[in-house]
Amino acid sequence: MTIIKRLPPIWLLVLCSAIGPVAMTITQPAAGHIMAEFSSSYGVAQLVITVYLVATACSALVLGPLSDRFGRRPVMIGGLGLFFFGSIVCIISPSLEVLLVGRFIQGCGGAVGMTLSRAIIRDVRSMEESASLIGYINMAMVVAPMIGPMLGGLLTETESWRLIFALLALYSALIVIAVCKKQNETATRRKISSSGLLSALPLFANRQFSGNIINLMFASGMFFAFIGGAPYIVIDIIGANPSEYGYYFAISAFGYLVGNLFTGRYAIRFGPAKMLVLAMYPTVIGIGLFWALSSWMHPLAIFVPMFFITLANGLTVPNATAVALSIRPEVAGAASGIVSFTQVGGGALLSLIAGFGHGMTRVPLLIMLSFCAVMSISGLMLSRMGR
Repeated sequence: MTIIKRLPPIWLLVLCSAIGPVAMTITQPAAGHIMAEFSSSYGVAQLVITVYLVATACSALVLGPLSDRFGRRPVMIGGLGLFFFGSIVCIISPSLEVLLVGRFIQGCGGAVGMTLSRAIIRDVRSMEESASLIGYINMAMVVAPMIGPMLGGLLTETESWRLIFALLALYSALIVIAVCKKQNETATRRKISSSGLLSALPLFANRQFSGNIINLMFASGMFFAFIGGAPYIVIDIIGANPSEYGYYFAISAFGYLVGNLFTGRYAIRFGPAKMLVLAMYPTVIGIGLFWALSSWMHPLAIFVPMFFITLANGLTVPNATAVALSIRPEVAGAASGIVSFTQVGGGALLSLIAGFGHGMTRVPLLIMLSFCAVMSISGLMLSRMGR
């Protein structure tokens, strides 16, 4: 295996990283139509998102160590191929149960983009440079998840929700071709021969690692809880249609774009530690606005506060990830798998709770978001104690 200590094309890492978020957000507006076709409840229909997140989280624990042992490139190709197969299962699914099986397979493969792209960056860049690059990649890939709900809403309203999965199958097929042609191997032989996940488990004894994991998990958890509960609030309670939900969702995506842009521009100058402290401020502002606007029956009462939460996410995710992957760079793949597992796995649980726990008001969602904010800030405090 030829090892080239050179970063693969940024556009390729963007497309690989984006496949997971796109597959997650593009199905949001289709929940009601899936519910109607298969005669299920809203909470059960939301399993289309939750099952995908659970599969992504669990798969990351396996894909990261596998990439340490066998290399980033072959594992990336295999994961994307699995995602393609899962998309085909979703297209032809005759029942909700088969659809959920397809989404599980999709999630198992879709984890590869986010998990390995981070490890690839850390293979060839320092901690500060990794935070900056991850920020820029996240900023660039925001465009796809931003248009995902809009496109999903339009396909669902005008044709069928099954076309969503046909589009995802085409996307994954094109990315596999690009990876085969353009992605060089970046993992060194020392990393490839490492013992995998077990070698990264002692990291949890490190307060800086554990604190960053908690911070990242609950900061991202606010977004996942939001996507689990917001469609019901915006579409069923406020009365917006699915395509309108997609348009307003762009506001929250723009917040993530701004946060990642700021990270990409200033992470090297200020360092990840200061950037993580800065993220606390938009978090507090966003939670305060959620409660202040809780009686306003308009989508903006949901998406304007979420702008600040996703802005904070744009500051937190790349910087916390860079710190976590830099504590033991020789097991960056396994560490990235742990990061992805806790980030997405926690999000899956919160998304499930938000989907089943909604009421006739937005108060249950706001309580959950507030709890996540407190836990995120607590994780940050723990990580600073371990410095």
